[in-house]
Amino acid sequence: MKKLTYFPGCSAHGTSEEFDHTLKLVMKSLEVELDEIPDWNCCGATSAHVMTENLALALPLRNLVLAETLHNDTMGIACASCYARHKVTKYELDKDPVLAKKINTTIDDGTYHGSVEVKSMLQFVYEDIGIEKIKSLVKKPLTGLKVACYYGCLLTRPKAITQFDSPEYPMSMDRIMEALGATAVPFDFKTECCGASFSISSSDVVLSLSGKILEYAKASGADMIVVACPLCQSNLDMRQPGVEKLFHVKLNLPVMYFTQLLALAFGHDQKDLMLGKHIVPVEKALAKIGKEPEKKEEIKSKKTVESEEAK
Repeated sequence: MKKLTYFPGCSAHGTSEEFDHTLKLVMKSLEVELDEIPDWNCCGATSAHVMTENLALALPLRNLVLAETLHNDTMGIACASCYARHKVTKYELDKDPVLAKKINTTIDDGTYHGSVEVKSMLQFVYEDIGIEKIKSLVKKPLTGLKVACYYGCLLTRPKAITQFDSPEYPMSMDRIMEALGATAVPFDFKTECCGASFSISSSDVVLSLSGKILEYAKASGADMIVVACPLCQSNLDMRQPGVEKLFHVKLNLPVMYFTQLLALAFGHDQKDLMLGKHIVPVEKALAKIGKEPEKKEEIKSKKTVESEEAK
């Protein structure tokens, strides 16, 4: 069984418990043992990096040092913000040994060697597990379900640091969903920011940004949005009633984690997916799985009609 060092992050034990729970179900199906970092600490997202550079680097550094004691090659991180902080820290310290030594003096848990690779859980599933392995484990194909894959602004950016997928139009999650039998619809707002932690200080900004993402996902014909970030999920799901009120629209667009759909396709029961945690109900969208898509009457433009009449 493959071992993966696991950093859940603060949200996995609270607001995004369903992400953590279904991630563990999926890893069990994939025969991957999650080796959680002992005594891990908050990485400082999203406040430390706007306060002092030393603090912003020291908090993730301690986790990286503790991760090295587990002697695994890779550290998988559930939260996109946590992933970004650890990935940036590793990048900065690996290229500047003097800075690494300086920051290392602020902790007493060991010496940083840079021996562990940092990946988001989406990247780990896509690169280390692979599409063919995923396909081989599908017991309940998600045929009939149309999804808009939303990556947010941290999982693939900046490209020089993440070294994963396209920073503008990523496709890894789309390919995973297609491997499960779902249809990943074209979606131009894959990496637009949802407003992130401004949901607390400037909720109007979040409503505006998230509203555009939701509007375009709805227009794409998707039955739901699929995400890999707790903060993105929270903004798009929890703020959706506010978006509907502000823009006078009816969206009713569920927002699920990619791990929930992986778990479902791998044969886990819906009752094990913690669907009750969602603000926007997901059951109606999931009911489309296995059904033939509804045939819609073709709507011709006025120009097309005039052209046909002329013939």
